[in-house]
Amino acid sequence: MTDEEKLEALYGYSELLDEAKAVVSGQPYVHTPVEFSLKPAEVPVEETDEEDLKALVEGCRRCSLCESRTHAVYGMGSEHPLVMVVGEGPGYNEDMQGLPFVGRSGQFLDQWLSPIGLSRKTNVYIANIVKCRPPENRTPAQDEVAACLPYLKRQIKLRQPKLLLLCGSTAAHALLGRMEGVGRLRGQVFSFDGIPAIVTYHPAAVLRNMDLKKDVWHDVKLVASRLGLKILRGK
Repeated sequence: MTDEEKLEALYGYSELLDEAKAVVSGQPYVHTPVEFSLKPAEVPVEETDEEDLKALVEGCRRCSLCESRTHAVYGMGSEHPLVMVVGEGPGYNEDMQGLPFVGRSGQFLDQWLSPIGLSRKTNVYIANIVKCRPPENRTPAQDEVAACLPYLKRQIKLRQPKLLLLCGSTAAHALLGRMEGVGRLRGQVFSFDGIPAIVTYHPAAVLRNMDLKKDVWHDVKLVASRLGLKILRGK
């Protein structure tokens, strides 16, 4: 049935209701003005292209995080990345600008990647597990992760990175289904849908504890080794 046929049926049904009302009440027939419109069917997430997926994310109301967001943060970077960096969720700066990893953590992340020739401007794509900022930057709740995860999985499918760098426990738990802490997961190469995945600390955690920086450098070198990248300069 076409949209025009559906609308015609709805208007016909409305007239029948008016006629029935007149018969039951014994009053003259009175037409009740009514307007119908058909909402376009939402494209399933797993069938979206980049444009449709971004539109779904920006208009998403799947969980309560949408109520306090300034912007939904979709992602940014290379269309055909070597590495896709996955973080936890937007912070204050990300929420205000609508872009991922643009605050201190983002600057720190860029410093990690540049020594092995990686950059969000050329060969890295960056996204988060949840697309809206959790209040006070708290850890996303399980239902919030579940609501957003299909978007991220589709982003990975569309971008087809050569490797995933999962920053922090939220990213590791959501994509790998492993519940160990980052300290136990790092230093290994996992697989997500056939794509190698390496776990490291979130830049925000390292900013709070710079003793973790040495471990991150080992993880970055593991990324380089896996992709055959040269280390352009020291840590």
